[in-house]
Parts: sequence; structure tokens; C-alpha cells
Amino acid sequence: MSDKEKKRFHEMAEKDKKRYDAEMQNYTPPKGEKGRGKKRKHIKDHNAPKRSLSAFFWFCNDERGKVKMLNPEYGVGDIAKELGKKWSDADPETKSKYEAMAEKDKARYEREMTAYKKKMKDGAPVVVGAPPANTVKSDSEEEWKEDDE
Repeated sequence: MSDKEKKRFHEMAEKDKKRYDAEMQNYTPPKGEKGRGKKRKHIKDHNAPKRSLSAFFWFCNDERGKVKMLNPEYGVGDIAKELGKKWSDADPETKSKYEAMAEKDKARYEREMTAYKKKMKDGAPVVVGAPPANTVKSDSEEEWKEDDE
């Protein structure tokens, strides 16, 4: 395409850009529609209680080590597939054991969440960012320090 032919299209594009800019100056978006702005990331409160685990996750926590020992060459995805197969093949008695654990954990979460919400309502300061430092020394930390001395 020659420069002479291109010039015609550049002029058309320039006209269209001016028309668009003029229309956008008078444009008001309909109510209820939001622009395509950035979504704000939900900031996690590290003082909030941990969510409860499902029966499947309790099962995975118990069985993951066994699957890994039997199949050391498996990657994370392969282990997950194997655990999924084991869960679907598990008998109802086994599943009910883990479902009971999940129910207990759910009750714990609801209890802790109620206490947490009450605490937040009372005006406790919200600390956002890094999780709270471990202020309680465990026995193993003290033993470690004694070994160094």
C-alpha cells in the first residue's frame, strides 16, 4: 500500500478519534454498572480462626504419607489423584470416621468464629499483615538452646 493510500485511512482514523473523544466527554454510564477498575484484594486477618477441614482433607492428611511411601516417584498431582481414587473406593465405615472428624472441626470453627466476631465487635484492634509471632517457647526450643551451651 502506498503512502498516498495510507494517508486516506490515517485521516479517517483521526476523524473517528475526535468523534469518539467528543462522545466520551458527554457520556454518563448507566446506574448500577461499574467500570473496569482494579479489583481490591481481600486482606486476610491472621487473627481469624482457621477454616474447618472437609472429610476428604482429613482422609488425605492420614493417607498421604502411606501413598508417598508406596510410590516415592509420584509427584504432587499423582498423589492427589491416588488419594481421590482411594477416597471414592473407601467403604462407608471409613468415610463416616472422617465425616465425624469434619463435623467436630466444623463445630470448633463455628465456636472460634463466634468468639472472634464478638471480640471484633467489642473493638479489639485488627492486625493485618504477617501472622503473630510465636511468643510461647516450646520445649524443643529450650532443649535446643541448652544443647548449644
